[in-house]
Amino acid sequence: MRYVQGSVKAKTITFLKAATLTAGLAPLGWLLHRGWQSYRGVGEGLGANPVEKVTHTTGDWTLYLLLLTLAVTPLRQVRGLGWLVRFRRMLGLLAFMYGTLHLTTYVFDRAYVELALDLKGLAADLAKRPFITVGALAYVLMVPLAITSTSGMIRRLGRRWQLLHRLIYAVAALGVVHFAWLVKADLRRPLLLGAVLLGLMLVRLRLWSRAPLGRVRSRVGR
Repeated sequence: MRYVQGSVKAKTITFLKAATLTAGLAPLGWLLHRGWQSYRGVGEGLGANPVEKVTHTTGDWTLYLLLLTLAVTPLRQVRGLGWLVRFRRMLGLLAFMYGTLHLTTYVFDRAYVELALDLKGLAADLAKRPFITVGALAYVLMVPLAITSTSGMIRRLGRRWQLLHRLIYAVAALGVVHFAWLVKADLRRPLLLGAVLLGLMLVRLRLWSRAPLGRVRSRVGR
């Protein structure tokens, strides 16, 4: 199958990129607005438990954006929407940003509660609470993906870049497990997101099985 950019004009791509970035940052803007309300004591703010609200919101959007990132390749290959590849890096970096905020909120919450960064307490949480261990592992796997997302790293790594970035499936799977263990009782959303991930993986496996052996696409998202 030949991959083409289609007839989408450069100006349209630029507009869509700006719209995507704006939409991707909207949840962060919402949190900042609600945080300001909490600080001023007006409006709804972040509720009775601000830390929990920030943690859950950033965690949710990390997973949503990971799945959107994974959806790019199946959509562009199945539907012939080659121009979608230009959005993959942005979506992936937005997912990493929210993942970083998710982890940072947890760490700073511990620091605030203990009045100092309690490394022993953090290590104990990792050992005793499996959902934190899984979440931490998912974030660790995201780091090399973010570091190697530049055009220069893509060129230097070549085919190894594609192999490395298949880790995103493991990251998303760990994210779903992390979510499921966190909510415990109401598993509807984790199961729905897990079904979406499974569907994306099955489509990707189907595409891989139909691809000529050894084919490496040199064109990557910019």
